[in-house]
Amino acid sequence: MAKVTITLRQKFTCQSNHLEWFAANQALFNRVVNFYFDVINAHENLLQLSNKDALPALEKLTHHTKVNTDPIMPLCEIAQDIPSRHLL
Repeated sequence: MAKVTITLRQKFTCQSNHLEWFAANQALFNRVVNFYFDVINAHENLLQLSNKDALPALEKLTHHTKVNTDPIMPLCEIAQDIPSRHLL
């Protein structure tokens, strides 16, 4: 029996403030990616870790928490209130 599929079409309306938001979001993303490249270059031993171990190691180096009050390379220097799981 054939499987029925449908196509949904939705027109994307781009308002003028969307273009500004996209540009700001792209600029922030590029700064954060550059920041993490700098962190990895400064701590090349991270490349030897598995993905499972590298993520907590990067978070410990970059994120301020109750337990980790003084990260070595704080991400907050790039911008405030960046959600950690959103980026990594």
